[in-house]
Amino acid sequence: MIRTRPRRRTAFLPAVAAVLLAGCGGGGPHMARQDAAPLIALAEKIPREAPCAQARDIRALSRQAIALVNAHRIPPALQESLTSGVNALVVQTPPCLPPVPAATETPPVVTIVPEHGKKPPHGHHGKGKD
Repeated sequence: MIRTRPRRRTAFLPAVAAVLLAGCGGGGPHMARQDAAPLIALAEKIPREAPCAQARDIRALSRQAIALVNAHRIPPALQESLTSGVNALVVQTPPCLPPVPAATETPPVVTIVPEHGKKPPHGHHGKGKD
């Protein structure tokens, strides 16, 4: 069975990355580059990963964003869009399922055990033959 990763799960990543990039400079409120760079790197890496790595990195992105907001390192004007984008991504975190081994076909073993004291049947030994 071939597993494919739905693109829908990472649909909010461009929005999160756009908020981070917009917050890095310009004339309006912005984030310090050293705060935004790790978040941007993580947001860009997630779409290329397998589901388990995506789940891990989405949790890491969320933890980092929350830590920056709690440390007052995200300007109030950017907090809502950043946390909304990250939370929307968290909701769509793919499940991390362990690999399932391929099924192997082994024929069942059938053992015939004769009843105690009885001999197994022998056929007709020529009786009724034409």
